[in-house]
Amino acid sequence: MLNPDPQSCLIAWDDVTSPNIMVLGDLMLDRYSWGTVDRISPEAPIPVLKLAREEVRLGGAGNVVMNLKTLGCNVTVSGLIGQDSIGNQILEILSKEGFDNSGIWQECDYPTVLKHRMIAGHNHLLRLDHDPPSNYHFQNYSYLLKWLKANLPSQQALVISDYNKGTLHPALIKSAIQIANSLNIPVLVDPRNLGDYEIYEGCSWIKPNRKEAGAASGITIKDQESALKAAEILQAKLNGAIVALSLDKDGLLLFQSSEEFIFFEAEALEVFDVVGAGDMVISILAMLISSKAAPAVAAHWAQLGAAMEIQHVGVVSFDREEIRKRFVYGHISTKIVSLKRLQLEVAQNDKSPLVITNGYFDKLSSTHLKFLGQLRKFKGFSVVAINSDASIQRKKGKPPLLNEMERARLLASLQSVDRVLIFEEDNCCEVFRCLKPQIVVKGARYQHRQIEESRVIEEIGACVEFLPEYSL
Repeated sequence: MLNPDPQSCLIAWDDVTSPNIMVLGDLMLDRYSWGTVDRISPEAPIPVLKLAREEVRLGGAGNVVMNLKTLGCNVTVSGLIGQDSIGNQILEILSKEGFDNSGIWQECDYPTVLKHRMIAGHNHLLRLDHDPPSNYHFQNYSYLLKWLKANLPSQQALVISDYNKGTLHPALIKSAIQIANSLNIPVLVDPRNLGDYEIYEGCSWIKPNRKEAGAASGITIKDQESALKAAEILQAKLNGAIVALSLDKDGLLLFQSSEEFIFFEAEALEVFDVVGAGDMVISILAMLISSKAAPAVAAHWAQLGAAMEIQHVGVVSFDREEIRKRFVYGHISTKIVSLKRLQLEVAQNDKSPLVITNGYFDKLSSTHLKFLGQLRKFKGFSVVAINSDASIQRKKGKPPLLNEMERARLLASLQSVDRVLIFEEDNCCEVFRCLKPQIVVKGARYQHRQIEESRVIEEIGACVEFLPEYSL
């Protein structure tokens, strides 16, 4: 079976509107402690993390919920949390994000799941887990089942995100699948790491990783041949469900039958963190399958989303345009970011100073390249902010020679440039206010001229550096 052609992929992606998707699963809280390590503890041979900041995000099924929302879907969420401070934080985040919490049940004897990650730069130092007992099974699921019966008819897909934390009783899973099937709603399952996949019988898709598929099939997956054997066994157990088997560094296997399958190669150039890759796969599959996309097209986009996910530390969500740009422009487009995305990256970068230069960068010449090559002298995180086409049209009265994506791609290809940002305003004031760079770089010709952003530069306390050999 051949990979889908690019045009078919783009048409399917652009045809997606805002499907209604329900997520049923294990809700968790992810807490991140970011900092730096400069010394070893005198009390034990362990690194001392100097805390810079902390943040909390939704994890587990909550990460799928946030992925789908960011992708523009209408998301309904259902699951179990405890009557504790961690559970209350989950409810607060969901409410703040505009979700209806009526499908979430709080149980007094259930300790809400917490994953606390301590990170220095790109390195995970420690993860502290707060889990329910391994033998916990939520028995009082009648409320959730009643809620599912009332709300599933308005959905276009059901995602079951099963982390085996006791939330999803097998009877609840089976009932949810039966209800969805009676309504002709596709069910996509991200399964637990156990061999009993009969509880998912009747699902439309199953998305195990290598370890999960191996445990469920009894096959050690070490190559394509063993992956196909495992997928065939899983499909037989599930009465014909499509298998999307995540093979980490080896990509993804889409298995529809023994005659109809595709191996998608892994696309990431650098792997910083594999956390959240599986959630991204199931999220994109759900969005496209609910929108009637072909399985091969859905799997192609899902693998691309996973490749983007593992190039970031911690779980992140991408909107459709970011993923589309990666598809159209290749890996270079990962350096072309939105202001919101850049703010998140800068917040995670506690060591390097933020260095920004801005301009049209139209009619790119050797003088531009020489100028930008000098950004490395600052040993910081370098960002080039460029005016959008509309901004240049307003300021110059005519469009640029190269459109904004052509200019951004050329600049992103330079080793001295870490990120490229396209801004819509006439000047870079708002960008500077949001990002608060330590260093603003200008060409030497601005040394005796008024800089448009000078008031904001002074306001944020940035240093202006003038570099030679720059001319338009």
